[in-house]
Amino acid sequence: MTKEQLLARVKPQEAMKSIAQQAAFFALGLLAARAVVFGRCAPFGVAMAAAGPWEYTAAITLGAALGYILPGAVTVPMHCLMALFACVGIRWALQGAAMRWMRSRAGFAALLAGVPLLCTGMIVYFVKESGGTSAAFAIAEALLAGAWGYFFSRTIDFFTVQGPQGEYLPQELACTAFSIGVFLLALAALKIGPVSAGGLLAVLIILYASEYSGAAGGSIAGIAAGTCFAFTGDGLAGLAGAYGVGGLMAGLFAPLGRLPAACAFILSSAVASLPSAVTTQRLDTLWEIAAASVIYILLPERLTGGLLSRFTEKTDVCETPRAKDLRRTVVGRLDHAAEALGEVASTVAQVGEKLDKAQQHPASALQELRRTQTAQDRQRMVQQFSAVSTVMEEMASEFELFERSDDTSAELVSEVLYEFSMQPLDVSCRVDRFERMTIEALAVRGEGVKVNKAELTREVSKVCGRTFSQPSISRTQTSWRLVFCEQPRFRAIMGTARHNCAGNLLCGDSTRCFEDGTGRYIAILSDGMGTGGRAAVDGVMVSDLLARLIQAGVGFDSALQIVNNAMGVKSGDESTATADIACIDLYTGITDFMKAGAAMSFVRVGGKVHPVDAPGLPVGILEKAAFHCSQEELGSDDLLVLVSDGALCEGTAWISALLEGVSNVKTPQELAQAVVAGAVARRSDGHDDDVTAIVIKLHAYQQQAD
Repeated sequence: MTKEQLLARVKPQEAMKSIAQQAAFFALGLLAARAVVFGRCAPFGVAMAAAGPWEYTAAITLGAALGYILPGAVTVPMHCLMALFACVGIRWALQGAAMRWMRSRAGFAALLAGVPLLCTGMIVYFVKESGGTSAAFAIAEALLAGAWGYFFSRTIDFFTVQGPQGEYLPQELACTAFSIGVFLLALAALKIGPVSAGGLLAVLIILYASEYSGAAGGSIAGIAAGTCFAFTGDGLAGLAGAYGVGGLMAGLFAPLGRLPAACAFILSSAVASLPSAVTTQRLDTLWEIAAASVIYILLPERLTGGLLSRFTEKTDVCETPRAKDLRRTVVGRLDHAAEALGEVASTVAQVGEKLDKAQQHPASALQELRRTQTAQDRQRMVQQFSAVSTVMEEMASEFELFERSDDTSAELVSEVLYEFSMQPLDVSCRVDRFERMTIEALAVRGEGVKVNKAELTREVSKVCGRTFSQPSISRTQTSWRLVFCEQPRFRAIMGTARHNCAGNLLCGDSTRCFEDGTGRYIAILSDGMGTGGRAAVDGVMVSDLLARLIQAGVGFDSALQIVNNAMGVKSGDESTATADIACIDLYTGITDFMKAGAAMSFVRVGGKVHPVDAPGLPVGILEKAAFHCSQEELGSDDLLVLVSDGALCEGTAWISALLEGVSNVKTPQELAQAVVAGAVARRSDGHDDDVTAIVIKLHAYQQQAD
């Protein structure tokens, strides 16, 4: 498309948009002028002309002038029309210098609306030589014009310059509510039986404000709308309190659904307005409340969600500045605390070394034993401080990774949990710099309720507009922690098999395989020293503690150090076990192998098998344990195999040959069983040992699983 064609296509669209905007401000000026309070005051047309954008001043002035001239139930004093033209003239004359005199555009609009009305109103008062009541009404009219000039200006800035941002200030919400209340007041003259269009819309707006902004939004909208109607003096003085209480109660019940919120609004507002309605015989307000509540319940959410969600969609795009500041503060404090704990550990270690040097003189056996125990306790303290410091550093890094929070999705997930009879205690939806969303929910499950993980995942995916994998669930005595992550590129198919030495009931090898909820599949294999019950205790302790710590969000190195410390204080006897971890990023296929004294592993990439080995010492031997790491990149149909040392007594060539010779239809479970059976059958030294194998195969999600 050429530049000329593009301009020919864009210009009509811009013209139509400009015409629509001019028409919208013309309608706003007309409605503002038709809003009459106290039976004789119409200051809102002047306020709208003072506050509207300058490019739409002509449309607003024309609409307001027409509103003042048109006949109606109440005759508008002509001095309002004169004040309107005076306001526009003054604004035109001072347009260039106004912002140099006043920093606040809203404050300038308030003066521009109030002063002309005060002058024209007082002129009428002196010419007619009417009583003091007329002067009081003239002053009140000027004050209302100034107030709504300020409200209109703030509201227009909010919508045209700043834009709705979901989490806005209460002042912005209040100004918007009072501005809308004037237009509803103008529509109150349109009636169908006992129900007015303005009253009906007022109740609907209060209910939707309660739904989207909670108790604060509902109460502010209710007080604003009720106050505007109360200015009419037609027996509606109690509406400000009734609508305010109704909006507050509707906001409190909004998390339970539309029906409870509407019922709460009906009951509370009806009770609050009933005495005033009975005294003044204005029962039509009760009909408006009932009719609007029924419409609110029956109106499908999809018809209003798109329109009203623009007030909350900003929170889906970027994190609010306050949230960013909070995140930076948390990260900074965690880093500072981690550094402080590291310094404490270093100080304790240095003090211990100085004490040991100072106590080199001969001592009795009992004193020497006490010195040794004190040194061991001091060393454990240093290890604990160092471990906690490392955990805090990793937490700070994790907080830094997450770019923003999605509060709207969190609320929708909470509603889904309610539908599955789970009471959410806390739900957070975090999106990282790679645009991957992670949902963490802490919830209490109803007594005797069973949850279908597949159905729950489908509903969560539907409300968030993303595809999630089934959640990783960890349970405590009082709650569940559910972690959803977006469905990755691969899925891991796992098979495991083991052989117990000499037919023992207990095996010294222990395995844990799970998804951690952030798109990683983790396999853990621990081999306890020896065989039988004691080896089984050590192996289970290492694998189980590692799994729990990793699932809780602790990093691999920190988790290993914590487990190493736990092994050191478990008993007075020596306790050791290997730790073998494979961490697969299911989004990329990159796999990290972390070994602490573990046996060789194997990977088959593109049909070729090669070993993965890393020397090191088991957990529980030294005061500080460390992983030896390597990395491989796997693709669809590639394999990785973790084995305990009992599988390698007859070498590794047969395992490589077995993996290279398998057909594509062989499942990971069959392969794991073949590895274990082959190791047992090939044992030629007359001894037996525990043998365990974990086989994991990656599949792209569009492929069928074996």
